[in-house]
Amino acid sequence: MDAFDEFRLLLDEYSSHILELTGSGPLNATELSDAIGIPIAACYRRIRVLKDAGLLREEGRAMSIGGKLVATYRNAVDKAEVLLQDGRLRVVIKANGEDKEDEMFLSDEPSMLYWSSDVDRPRPARQT
Repeated sequence: MDAFDEFRLLLDEYSSHILELTGSGPLNATELSDAIGIPIAACYRRIRVLKDAGLLREEGRAMSIGGKLVATYRNAVDKAEVLLQDGRLRVVIKANGEDKEDEMFLSDEPSMLYWSSDVDRPRPARQT
């Protein structure tokens, strides 16, 4: 996963909530699911994607209310920067002590960000 893929993850609503909530201390999936208001299965999917990307780490294990030992998770993002200059987009993400950096001309990836110095020109429809 490159820095642009990680940047897209940071923009995802549920992923960004998980990272925000785990920034101040470790939480388990049930606590995250309840705090965000999403089904536990959706929460586990986001956790898996964030862990695979290196943006979230398993902090340890804690006893749940039901008496089970469950994993707790903590935000692993140390720094995330997005720079836009001279028609180039640069993304730098530092997580788990590893730096990832990518740069591209916006014209190379129009779906990443619409860029124009002509303010009156209509924006293209977003592709999903």
